[in-house]
Amino acid sequence: MALPDLVLMGRAAGAFGIKGEVKLTSFAQDDGIFQRVDLIYAGPEPGAAKPLNVLGARRHSGRLLLRLKEIATREQAAALGGAWVYLRAEDLDPLGEDEYYWFQLEGAEVFTAEGQLLGRVKRVTDAGAQELLVVRAPGKPDLLVPVVDDIVKEIAPEQGRVVVDLPPGLLEAQGWEEEE
Repeated sequence: MALPDLVLMGRAAGAFGIKGEVKLTSFAQDDGIFQRVDLIYAGPEPGAAKPLNVLGARRHSGRLLLRLKEIATREQAAALGGAWVYLRAEDLDPLGEDEYYWFQLEGAEVFTAEGQLLGRVKRVTDAGAQELLVVRAPGKPDLLVPVVDDIVKEIAPEQGRVVVDLPPGLLEAQGWEEEE
C-alpha cells in the first residue's frame, strides 16, 4: 500500500503524564490543525512513518499534547520521542491567494532579478522577524535570504521558481564571492 503525500509538521518530544500523552514540537503556524485531523504519521522518515489515530490534542504549558489511539502508556509515548510527525498533504488547510506552504519551495530555483541562478531552496525557516530562504549552491556556503517584499520579488511554487533582488553586500557578507 502506497503512503499518501506526507508533509513534515512536527517532532514527538516524549511522554507527558502516565496515560500515554505525547508531547509534540509543532512546526505548524496554526497548531489547531492537530485538533482538526484524525490521523498523523510518525517515524524516522516519510517512507517508514506509521499511521496513528488522533483522539485529541491540547495545549499545556506552551506545549502541544496529543492523545493517540495506539499509545496507551507512558512507555509507549516515550518510545515515540524523537520521531518526525507528518500530516497528509490533503489534510492541510486550503491556501489563500499568494500563499504557500514552506515545503512547496524546497528545491525551487532561486534567481536574481537579472536572471542569474543563485541555487536551490534547501529549506525555509522562521527567524522570528521574518522567514528565511536557505539557498544551497554547489561549492558555496548556504545563503540566507530574508523573505521580505524589498528582497523577494516573486515566489512561484508551481513553477519551482523564486526571484530575488538582493541588497548590495548580502552575498559577500555570507561568504559568496562577487560574480564577475
